[in-house]
Amino acid sequence: MARTTLIWDHHTVRIWRTSRSAADLIQEAEVADVAALLALLDSAEETLQVGRLQVYLDIPALDHHLEHVPKMAPKLQRQLLEQRKLKLYGEEDRTSVATEMGLQVDSPHQFYFISSLPNEIPSAIGRWALRNGVLLDGVFSLPYALSCLDTTAAATNAQGVIHYRGLGDAGYLIARDPAGKLLFFSRLRTQDVGTEQMDSSARRLGLFVEQEFGATPEFQGHDATESSDDAVAVAQLSQLNGGATLNLVPRTLRTRQRMLQWRHRAFACLCVALMVAFYLTMPQIDKKQAIELHLGELNATIQAQTLEINQVRRSLLENRQHQNVIQFSRGRETLDDDALVPTPLFVMLHAFSNALPESVELDTYSGSIDTTGAVTTFEMIGRPLSAELDLPAEIDVMFERLGKQGWQLSEPTVVFEQANSRSRFGGQRGRLRKFTISFTVTASTQPGGNS
Repeated sequence: MARTTLIWDHHTVRIWRTSRSAADLIQEAEVADVAALLALLDSAEETLQVGRLQVYLDIPALDHHLEHVPKMAPKLQRQLLEQRKLKLYGEEDRTSVATEMGLQVDSPHQFYFISSLPNEIPSAIGRWALRNGVLLDGVFSLPYALSCLDTTAAATNAQGVIHYRGLGDAGYLIARDPAGKLLFFSRLRTQDVGTEQMDSSARRLGLFVEQEFGATPEFQGHDATESSDDAVAVAQLSQLNGGATLNLVPRTLRTRQRMLQWRHRAFACLCVALMVAFYLTMPQIDKKQAIELHLGELNATIQAQTLEINQVRRSLLENRQHQNVIQFSRGRETLDDDALVPTPLFVMLHAFSNALPESVELDTYSGSIDTTGAVTTFEMIGRPLSAELDLPAEIDVMFERLGKQGWQLSEPTVVFEQANSRSRFGGQRGRLRKFTISFTVTASTQPGGNS
């Protein structure tokens, strides 16, 4: 992702568009204070669409100094640094960054490099970034950031070196120990490079380092002061991982910036997730629609089959209602005057036998059909199986039941035969031991009746 890197060097501001390997200068202007800088940023936001911003500055209000802190607990060291900050700057609202230098020196103290700036400058830049939705990577000290680039400059010198590093209109003499660790630096003007002023600045820096650390770094001389490519230096600065240890923006604004950055990332992740979910669910939606369509077709098929089944059931019910008529009509087409036992006789015998009381045994059955007069004559001979049976009453009930079923019967003739006195039924109702019933059946002329 391309970044916008702003370098504020005293009264000159240069805005660079940077990537991992290159940097392009897109705007340069003169500014006197932070208000002019914010006005420049407003105009740049409209024309350059700034999305991510780094600010490196070296202005007179920016202060650098060293602090010697006894080796103690980190919390106590921070408290001591705060006390010294109050003693040095008083009640002035300033933001400071303390970086442990990591020097390998024989001393009971630890050395901290302090960068301090009035709080109004980074706070104004941070509020502008929040107001315009710009991701502010931080506000950093330009000379200290430049000193973090060439950490191998003194690797071949046992005493350490003082070397030159230039950027834009200014240059810096940087003192390092034999391990390449930063000791201190001093600022030069471009026109002082290669002159006695540069030698004088190097001597003063060497004396300061000797007093502070007891080291005597060697000045590399004018041959090592060739101007470097500003674009390369700015590209390196844009990739410098300083983080919170170098950032001069107050902690509260950094927290709000971090939350803004998380919201931006969360929004981007949400958009990607929604797109992925959309592409993943589209086939499932199509499949669901196909299944629903297939289910609709199955439901229509089931409804059609249900209608057919109901129609078959109605047909079976109608056939069951006509079963008696079909059974009675079976064989009538073979009715012949010479037939001894026409088929309808069996049907009527079946109906009349079922109408007899359960405790009656039928001995003989005879019937004849007069086809000319449509009359059938029946005679049944039987006997009761129980002495408790009221045979006359049961026979009357039998003929009443047959009449209700639609049979056109004549008044029956019932003849009882008395049992002899030696019968075990003697003297009881069961003496009516044997009976003969004679009656005629007339063809019915009403629709739906038995014939």
